[in-house]
Amino acid sequence: MYVALVTSTALLNLGPQLTDVTTVAGHKIQVMSAEEARYYRSQKTKYLAENKFTAVTDQADLDRLLFMELLVFRWTGWLASGRDYDGLLSPNQEDQLRKNLKEVSPLISSVKNDLGLTKSQRDKEAFESVGQYLVDLKARAKEHGVRREKQLTAAICLTKELFSLIGTYDRSNELERSKIGLESEADIVDWIRSAMKPQFDAIDEYFQTHQQKMWVRKV
Repeated sequence: MYVALVTSTALLNLGPQLTDVTTVAGHKIQVMSAEEARYYRSQKTKYLAENKFTAVTDQADLDRLLFMELLVFRWTGWLASGRDYDGLLSPNQEDQLRKNLKEVSPLISSVKNDLGLTKSQRDKEAFESVGQYLVDLKARAKEHGVRREKQLTAAICLTKELFSLIGTYDRSNELERSKIGLESEADIVDWIRSAMKPQFDAIDEYFQTHQQKMWVRKV
């Protein structure tokens, strides 16, 4: 009975079992238990999977956030169990832990806000993204409208020119047709191929080259 009691007491007073983890910045640090290590690694994996932190300052802020969240995890566990790694908590220790939690919570919220990790920040960014998309869409629609107006103007002008060539051909005799380069109706068809169609297509080609290529994958 005595041996069992001593063994049980010894197990309860083993103290912290330091475990290595790797920070976002790539540094090795030690946490106070394997359970803390699992929590730290899980939080780190989730943050990195759901967000991109390319700037060094952002990575440093994320490391600071993970550290503070680990403290909250540790202190909350201690309060829930009524003991820390050294033994039972005294009332004063419990009060201090509650004070610690109260002080660190705003700091966590501040860092999350700076990194855009809060729900309000995500909602705001999503709203701004949709708003900007609609602005861009309206601008692209206007550009398409301008292109259509140019195509319509060109189509009218080129069609009138075609009608003029046909009218001239119909009113002319063979000698006159020879002088103006319309010896047969095939010459009118050649003009459609060599002049009318290229001039009309040039409007769309210019639009695709100078305007549409700038945003074709964005809208």
